Amino acid sequence: MPSGSGRGAEAAYSARKGYPSFVMRIAVILNPAADRGRAAEKEEAIARGLKTRGVSFEVFRTEAPGHATELARRALAEGFSVVAAAGGDGTVNEVAQALVGTGAALGVLPIGSGNDFIKGVGIPKALPQALEVLRRGEVKRVDVGRVEAAGLGGRYFFNCFGAGIDGQIALDYKRMRYLRGELGYLWAAVLEVFRFRGVRARVEAEGFSYEGRVALLPLQNGPFAGGGFHVAPGAAPDDGFLDLVVVDDRSIPRRFPLLKRFRDGTYFRLPGIRRLRVKRVQIELERALPAHLDGEVLPQAVARLRVEVVPGALKVVA
Repeated sequence: MPSGSGRGAEAAYSARKGYPSFVMRIAVILNPAADRGRAAEKEEAIARGLKTRGVSFEVFRTEAPGHATELARRALAEGFSVVAAAGGDGTVNEVAQALVGTGAALGVLPIGSGNDFIKGVGIPKALPQALEVLRRGEVKRVDVGRVEAAGLGGRYFFNCFGAGIDGQIALDYKRMRYLRGELGYLWAAVLEVFRFRGVRARVEAEGFSYEGRVALLPLQNGPFAGGGFHVAPGAAPDDGFLDLVVVDDRSIPRRFPLLKRFRDGTYFRLPGIRRLRVKRVQIELERALPAHLDGEVLPQAVARLRVEVVPGALKVVA
């Protein structure tokens, strides 16, 4: 439900002394369940920060998974020029689904437990600085990844996609009740070092063909994933490519160095790893695996999928 002021209790705030007035109107879509429910405590700080910066805004609270996409579409219909996701990467994903290919721009207020998207586009993690970025309203275009799989149709991702051990890690993290953020992802990764069974995969991309047993098969639009794992150092969300990493399966003792090297981005020194930039790729797995888009687990496991980049399809305030 929305909150704000000017249209009774729901209207937007106007400019205040000391800050310039802007014609842009911002819809803030707040996920109160983000960061294990702690995001709800940030609503007052967000409203106060935008109000004192003279920003015209309205706050909408999500009530269930998927609701952020619905609210973003509503914001577009009501003429908001910027729709800001207040939450983590999952909230960003839901909001941005509705904004691809439209004239509206995505804003981000990173108050979730996983905030990897902002690292690629240059939005600060600290709330006051993120609010200032939103106030400035400087817009740039970034690429979007699109995944097609049987039974799922087409879905977008904005930072990362994975259907190997990283998909299982995302599922484990979703089921956790207490751990959150980097610690939660790290604990899930340690568990899967022991539990995950490698899968035979066939991968086809421009000028690249692979068939073998893999442990990890991420596609990155930005450099980080999983709450701080440096999966694709140097990846840029506006270069017209996705970064594909193919990691051969290995024994449990040999997986631990892999875990450490993916934390600091030095995994390329290890054998059995290939990294390339692609515009589109087709993947076939011998068995269906959990998969994630920006850390959000897909509703069903996937075995055959096609992924492609859609260049410059999303506007972002950054």
